[in-house]
Amino acid sequence: MLSYEDIIFHPRFPDARRVYVHEMLKAHENNAKENQIFFDEGKAFVYFAIMNYYCAHDPEDRTSWPSMRMIKQNLEQLGLASGRRVHDIIRRLIDVGYVESSLVEKDRRTKLLRPTQTMIDRDLKTMVVYYAPLHVMFPDPGYPEPMSGDLAFQRGARQIGASFMAYARSFMAANPTIAFFFPRLAGMMILTKLIELSITCDGQTASRISFANIGDSFGISRTHVRKLLSEAQEHGLAELYGQHVILSPECRKGFDRYLADTMVGNDLVYRLWKQQQFDA
Repeated sequence: MLSYEDIIFHPRFPDARRVYVHEMLKAHENNAKENQIFFDEGKAFVYFAIMNYYCAHDPEDRTSWPSMRMIKQNLEQLGLASGRRVHDIIRRLIDVGYVESSLVEKDRRTKLLRPTQTMIDRDLKTMVVYYAPLHVMFPDPGYPEPMSGDLAFQRGARQIGASFMAYARSFMAANPTIAFFFPRLAGMMILTKLIELSITCDGQTASRISFANIGDSFGISRTHVRKLLSEAQEHGLAELYGQHVILSPECRKGFDRYLADTMVGNDLVYRLWKQQQFDA
């Protein structure tokens, strides 16, 4: 099992970071319509909750059914969003065709939330984003199932992931950089884009980065980007110079810490799934 130190001090970590940033931006840049659906902490966690809880639910165990009520209660307990906001996000996901709601045959009073094929396909692409850096860092034997869109792995990983929701929340909340950017609209995408712009081919940082056109890439206003970075400056995460910004060392370290923590979690999920296949 990989540790944080195994990843953050690995000689290929800069390559893993570069690949992660590339894959994340490839999935989100110039995709404003979809970004509006998933672009903040609450929306992201509702999406993962539906995928995870649906894959993990037991048809014979009513308490495991991914209903509106169950997901609202679980996310409220994790402190991720109010029940009203979770309800509104789920209704939006239903309206745009990512989630469907249907009555449970054994209990006609309860509606089960399930991902549509559109959401399943998007989730397969999301897995590539998160496993690509691991695959680059540890290519032998690598992570072929998530990288190739294996449906059995997707279901198994999301089933396991249902018990990792609190873990994901805890390491994000403990990271000042991520705790600042993640809850804000497009915060992580703006940070990821700035990380891309700040890294040269040898892994060194540029002095000043222009943020003038970043909002255009994600369908958000330039005013929003400037306001977010001004607040980041107040938190010691950036320094603004007109239309340019310098990310602080703490901000860059926070991003790397987040990536390494995420890679540890995804590697663990992969290993647990492989063990399940072996035991079967």
